[in-house]
This record gives sequence, C-alpha cells and structure tokens, in this order.
Amino acid sequence: MSVNKRPLKKSIFISSAIFFIFLCLVLSILTYTSYTRSLYHAYELRMTDIIEYVESHMDIEDLSNCVDTGVESEKYAELMDFMDSIMDDFDIHFLYIVRPISAETPTVMMNILSADTHLGRQTDPDGLTLNYMIEDGYEPQYLKLYMDAMESEGITFFKDFSDWGYDYTGVKPLINARGEKFALLCVDIEVSDLRSTIREYMIVNVVLIVILGFLFILFFIAWANRNITEPITKLEKSVVSFAERSHEQKDPDKLSYDDPHIMTHNEVESLSNAVAQMSSDMRAYVKSILDAEGQVEDMKSQVIQMDTVAYQDALTHVKNKAWYDKTKARVDEDIINGKAKFAILMIDLNNLKKVNDTYGHEHGDEYISGACHQICIIYSHSPVFRIGGDEFVVLLENQDYDHKDQLLTALRASFEASSIDEDREPWDRYSAATGMAIFDEENDVSMDDVFKRADTLMYQNKLESKMARE
Repeated sequence: MSVNKRPLKKSIFISSAIFFIFLCLVLSILTYTSYTRSLYHAYELRMTDIIEYVESHMDIEDLSNCVDTGVESEKYAELMDFMDSIMDDFDIHFLYIVRPISAETPTVMMNILSADTHLGRQTDPDGLTLNYMIEDGYEPQYLKLYMDAMESEGITFFKDFSDWGYDYTGVKPLINARGEKFALLCVDIEVSDLRSTIREYMIVNVVLIVILGFLFILFFIAWANRNITEPITKLEKSVVSFAERSHEQKDPDKLSYDDPHIMTHNEVESLSNAVAQMSSDMRAYVKSILDAEGQVEDMKSQVIQMDTVAYQDALTHVKNKAWYDKTKARVDEDIINGKAKFAILMIDLNNLKKVNDTYGHEHGDEYISGACHQICIIYSHSPVFRIGGDEFVVLLENQDYDHKDQLLTALRASFEASSIDEDREPWDRYSAATGMAIFDEENDVSMDDVFKRADTLMYQNKLESKMARE
C-alpha cells in the first residue's frame, strides 16, 4: 500500500491556517473600512454643528460689508472673539473664513477672518488680517476644492493637504442679502488625529481577532484530531491490514478484520461500523459462493423457471408481449424459409374502462381474467398472448388454423352470450371486438403484415358493434 503524500492532519492544519489568515485579513479590512467611514461621518457631524453654531452668531451683512470695504467693524471684532472662544473650547485645528479669488493670475486665497486660541494670539500671531492675500499657502489642486465648494450648496467636506497641515475640512458658502456667495466658513480637523484614532482602534481589534482566531484554530484542530483524523488513522490501519491479509486469500475463515472500535458518535464511527459489517458480509458471501458450487444444477432449473415467468403475463398467466416478440421472430423465419402457414386473431375487450370507472380496478382485473379464460377455452391448441391492457393475440397454426372460421364463430358467440346474460355480474359480462387475418405468401413478407390486417379488421368490428348498439 502506498503512503499518503499529504496526511489528513497536515491538510487540516494547513487549511485552518490559511482560513485563519484569510479571516483575519477580511475582518481587518471590513473593520477598518467600517470604522473609518463611521469616524469620518462622526467628524462631519461635529464640523457641521460647529459651522452652523458659528453661522448662527454671525451678522452676515456686516461681514460682507467688511469684505467689500476692507474695514473691520465692531461686529467683526466680536465675531473674531467668538470664533477664538470656539478654538479654545473645541478640539479643532483651524476655524476661519476665506474667499478664493480667481483672475488672470493663478488663484489665490483671501483671508477674511482666522480664529486662534487665546494663547496663540499672545505668543504667535499669524498676521492674517482682513482681506490679506495668501499666495503661497495652498497648492492649486486644493485651491480648486475651495473654488468648487464656493459654487456648491450646503456644506462640503474634503481632505486638505497644504502648508497649514494635513486636515479634513468642512466648508460652507456665506451668502449675503444680494444672493452673492462672498466667502467660505471653514473648519479643519487634523487627519493625523483621525489616523491615530483609527490606528489605535485597529490595533485593538486586530489583536482581538488574532487571539480569538488562534483560540478557535486550537479548539478546531483538537476537536478534529479527536473526532476525525485520529479515528480515520485507526480505521485506515485496520482496513489496510485487512486488505493485505485478504489478497488472494481463498480461506474465508482467514478474512478477519481488526475492528478499531471507534466511538466518535459521528460519520466516522458509522463508516467504521460499515467497514466491519462489510468485512463480515464479505466473509459470509465467500462462504456462500463456495457452498453454491454444489447447487449449480438447481440454479440452472431456477433460471429456466425465471425465464418462463419473464414471458408470462402476471394477471392472466398467458404469454406476454415479450413472448409474442420472440414468437414473431420464429414465424418470420418460417416465412423466409417458405414454411409459414398461419392466421392471426386480434381481440380487443370492450367496456373495460367502464368497468374500471364504475366498479373499480379489482373488478376490471376480474373482467380481463374472465375474458382471457374464455379465449383460452376455445383456442386450447393455440398460444394466446396479452400484448396490452385489454388486447389479446391468438396465433392460429396446425389444428386451430384448419378450424379457424368455426373457432372465431364460437368465440364471438361466447362473448355475445356472456354480454347479454343479465344473471351475471357486470364484470362477468364479457364483450370483445375481433379481427382475423390469414397469411398470404404472395403479399405478406412478415408476421407484422398479417398483424396489421387483423388489427384493422378488429377495429372495423368494434365500430360496427358500436353503431349497432346505437
């Protein structure tokens, strides 16, 4: 016996490891994607609240006038103080109002108001005053984001990578009474903070996934070893040993199988029990074969009997369609050899469907059997075949062929008397359509030619009988 190139235990371990790695990867990606999306959404809600809160404390017309005149008003100063307090109270990177300007020269950013913390204004003022032009603080692609936001409705969010830092920005156009979008109210949150939060969350989740996955793999491998791999290994050893001992073994008593007695209460135990039962059955089967050698003659006679049953109709015990086909081959050979002399009688029982529908199929079977019995009585020297549910064929040769007309008349009279006998049960009143055709050596080349003519005559007889009854 060849040794397995990939043991089951090793395959389970490798498959479990691959599954574990794939599971960790998929869960990590899903966790990262889901958490990042939810975190950015949370920051968008936070920035939206800040923007709407600042806008609610703003005199937009006064601010628009300051932008137009370049002069800071009293309300402008109050707005700056208010926005500075927002910077002190909320953990945000920047809070500012700007206006992107595009002319023939490259787009520049005009500062309107930049909030700062109280400490920042004292120690490191940024120098960004009203209508100060910032010409080198933004890359063109990021300036375009502000220009696009200026044309949009509502709040726009985007990532802003500029000299001011790596931020997630929310901007909203400010519209004065003339319907002009004259500035953008902006709030920035450092993306590095977002990344740090996501990274910490991911580390914790990945560690938990790895730990849980590792524990699952350990448990699964231990379970698989106990319930699958080790029992199958024992079963394999027993089966291989049995196969080696059984090779070319002629003594059934030596066909012994060492049962590994697997008790896993699963399919492996069922398989082990099946193998044990199979080995026992095999030993008994070999013994039965050896014992059967002395019974060959009895078996031959049984085969002959079975062959007879195979050609006999189960209900009427006359010959069936298979025997008819076999007889037809013999008659066709007689035709070829010029020895054929026969007639075919077709018989189709009437009223079988009515009996079945009215009195049940049991009485329908009685109707078929009784009618068949009448046919057999009259054609006692000819083979009778049941070729269909209510169809019979009689092959007339020798004595019955010589008296074919008298026998047909007797059959029709028998059916006629039976069908009108009121003392009989309905299923005992037999009726049938008949048609007889005689072999014509000048025109017929096979038994089927005669059969077809007999079938046509039978059908005509059925129609005539039906018209006569009507």
